[in-house]
Amino acid sequence: MNLADETGNLSNRERQILLLAAKGLTDAGIAQKLGISVATVGTYWGRIRGKSGQHSRTELVANFLREKVQHSIDELRQENERLAAELASKSKAIDSAKATLELLKRVLGGAPDAIMLINDQGIIEYANEQAESLFGYEHLELNGGSVKQLIPKRYHGIHTNHRRNYLANPTKRRMGDHYGTSALRKDGTEILTVNTLSAVRTASSVIVTVIIRPIEDSDLLKD
Repeated sequence: MNLADETGNLSNRERQILLLAAKGLTDAGIAQKLGISVATVGTYWGRIRGKSGQHSRTELVANFLREKVQHSIDELRQENERLAAELASKSKAIDSAKATLELLKRVLGGAPDAIMLINDQGIIEYANEQAESLFGYEHLELNGGSVKQLIPKRYHGIHTNHRRNYLANPTKRRMGDHYGTSALRKDGTEILTVNTLSAVRTASSVIVTVIIRPIEDSDLLKD
């Protein structure tokens, strides 16, 4: 039995425990955040395991996030496919990277989700208004910067490997097997996100379209 089968049986407090653990808090940190004792946090972990079967802490958190953001992944994938179809219908043959970027900017500018175009060097070629707002940047402030500025430093090495592997085989998928990816806002706060990627090849490079959606606490706590 896995947690996804039993999520509906979890109380709001048990969901809060899982959410805070997903954000990297220790049991002591969770206890301080919720105003309860560490022993009480341990009791909640026991209840969660009792409802979901025997799982490690890592498995419990991963399964919880996996179920709760799966619908967002599906929606983002559909949006990626819609945008790709729209782009293809507007231009079946694009001869230069500059023309590709300009067309993508027009297609993505009015999209409801945060979207960025990132080149094969990890440089942000374009970020729409929703992306700027999500990460707390001013208009055009993200353009020309490294995508690493949006990633906590402890994940820079992992991100570099994932980006290298993705570019070696740029298919429409998530970068790595992450359902709750930590992202960094300009003010230094971290948020959990779910992302999908789609690559466009040009004569000289690969441009990756990244659609980003924040995972809100309210989304994770609702049935």
